[in-house]
Amino acid sequence: MRTSLLPIALAVAALAGSYQWYAARHHRRPGWDAGFVARTTAQLHLPYHEFAGTLAQPPSDARQHRLIRLPNNLVAVCVRDPNATTAAAALGVAIGSFADPPELMGLAHFLEHMLFMGTEAYPADNEYTAFIHANAGAYNAYTSLHETRFYFDVANGALEGALDRFAHFFIDPLFAPDCVDRELHAVDSEHKGNLQNDARRLFQIQRTLSDAAHPLSLFSTGNLHTLRGSARRRGLDLRQETMHFYNRSYSADIMALAVVGNHPMDQLVEWAVSKFSAVASKGRTTPPLPRRHPLGPAVLGKMVHYETIGSQHSLTLEFGLPELKTRYRTGAAGYITSLVDSRTPGSIFHLLRENGWATMVDAHFGTLDYDGFAIFEIKVVLTPAGYRCYEDVVHM
Repeated sequence: MRTSLLPIALAVAALAGSYQWYAARHHRRPGWDAGFVARTTAQLHLPYHEFAGTLAQPPSDARQHRLIRLPNNLVAVCVRDPNATTAAAALGVAIGSFADPPELMGLAHFLEHMLFMGTEAYPADNEYTAFIHANAGAYNAYTSLHETRFYFDVANGALEGALDRFAHFFIDPLFAPDCVDRELHAVDSEHKGNLQNDARRLFQIQRTLSDAAHPLSLFSTGNLHTLRGSARRRGLDLRQETMHFYNRSYSADIMALAVVGNHPMDQLVEWAVSKFSAVASKGRTTPPLPRRHPLGPAVLGKMVHYETIGSQHSLTLEFGLPELKTRYRTGAAGYITSLVDSRTPGSIFHLLRENGWATMVDAHFGTLDYDGFAIFEIKVVLTPAGYRCYEDVVHM
């Protein structure tokens, strides 16, 4: 969405995402309360729970961290960095495009846009963005298949005001009627921009070929046809449907917040608890995914030729694997990736380059943090000679 992000906000967004996964995975399960002790904030004496165990941190990270759980089950990590010249915050919610109704593809993405359009506490549709910009900050948000993240950075002195405006996205959004058409066109513009992006085109091919009963097969960005057009054909009010989607899906129980600043730790905790405890708790609202892999037997073993926008020749191999997110302690994903990515003598890249067939090999898990499945991808950038004998490249 909209504006550029400073590196600190991106890092905080990733931090929030890791705790958001923890919140969604462990909510109200046995052991959920293990290690958390009851506390009250220093100023307003508001209740919360603090993790009393040891948080794993890299040796190079000297910042102070505090993991807390609010009364509504929202998990937050507060990070005090006395050397920070900029403050930042991010909130992740375990609802993404996988939760889209099939008849309104792109609804989760459209909801992300509409949450910026004013709240009961701050009704002007540009209040949040104007405040961020006036305080040397930047903001953004994105909707992936399984989650939505919102984040900003701002001058340290403006952190409290930014947090208050930010929190109300998830407490009392207005879904301003006069902003619906504008944001629909913003979503449609994003889709049109993606049409010229070869990576997005390839991703859509993958989704089109996947199991039609799995939400991976749906169109996630949304456009005028799948949102406004589909709503009109079904006699639906798109704004009302967006509000219903928000009310049933956005729950504190599947949210995580990260806040970083140079303020005292007790102050960061005070702001997190006082401003986000009003987010409604609705239980675990993330919809379950089908148990079968989206790349089933009917999909595997196929070869697809497609025309790119750019002039680059490439070959992409995809492998359907079981979920790896819950096996993160084994390091399996990193091990497999490092083997394929290696450039040492005898590696895949070394052999391809020696034959004059490739200039790059990149391996990654594009769906590593999804529930229920993983997809391992190997991309090979081919030379003209490699393109002519791509079957030999595959066999290698």
